[in-house]
Amino acid sequence: MLSSSGRLLTLRGFSTTHRAAFIGKFTQQLAATKPKRHVVETLNVPIGLEKAPEVTDNQGDMRSVTQKFKDFMDRDKNRLRQKELEKEIAKSGMYDLYTYRNTKGKLFNSPPAYWKSEKALYFPNFHGEDLTSSKPRPTLDTLLGKISVVRVFTSQMGDKSSQGFFKTSEANYLSPEGYTRFLELYPKAQIIDINITENATKALFVKMSKSNLAKMNHKDRTDKYFIVPRKTIPLDIREQIKLDNTYGGFIYVLDPSMKIRWAVCGDAEDKEKNMLWRTVRGLHKELAQAVEKSKLDEENAEEEPQKN
Repeated sequence: MLSSSGRLLTLRGFSTTHRAAFIGKFTQQLAATKPKRHVVETLNVPIGLEKAPEVTDNQGDMRSVTQKFKDFMDRDKNRLRQKELEKEIAKSGMYDLYTYRNTKGKLFNSPPAYWKSEKALYFPNFHGEDLTSSKPRPTLDTLLGKISVVRVFTSQMGDKSSQGFFKTSEANYLSPEGYTRFLELYPKAQIIDINITENATKALFVKMSKSNLAKMNHKDRTDKYFIVPRKTIPLDIREQIKLDNTYGGFIYVLDPSMKIRWAVCGDAEDKEKNMLWRTVRGLHKELAQAVEKSKLDEENAEEEPQKN
């Protein structure tokens, strides 16, 4: 039987052991959340999702209370969630701002040429309000079937920097008059805005500004300006399309099947701006060739029974 002093020593030893284990685990978590220095890379390989998006993707947390409780009690899911939180903490607002300033918004270098359709990967589906309605809807319905120049931003800095790509010798395509000219030059294309709201306060501010935003846009673009909550876009999705800085402005050129054919970020440089619109013209040409091929296939299919 242990004396009182012996029990005290045992308790102290137990306490010391647990304290050391806690400090060790806490140190490991701090190391895991320490952000790595951002490396600017050229997009030599396609970015995006392997699987084609679906209309139900990224609607936010749709779980029931019962399912949330089950997930809370699930160790494996908790480990995965902890890893996600560590990544989110590592890429805090201050880290994003530091990276944005250090790179001057050029978080990656755009590819030297647009990617071929057979190699390109998919842009995700998001859910958000447009300027005509307060009811969230999928972006997929708007993106499918047309060539899309998608502008994505969270901050005013990202909004402003990405605008430069649309100020061409022809017109400012983001203005009401300029978009009319855009449609004349690129009748199979559209410009999409995705304003990602970082928190509830910003979401409320943007929603209160919807009428002013509608006046600033061409009437055909009011249902193509989406307000999407950041919390509905999983971290792994953001990473796969390089949308991992809250201060950057990003542009993606999508083909009618929602494949990312080219991407750029940061301020508009002449070389990149020229490549953007060369990509849009190239996709127009692809689409025209596909339509022509489809017509020829139909004609050949009609002639086959007559030969027999």
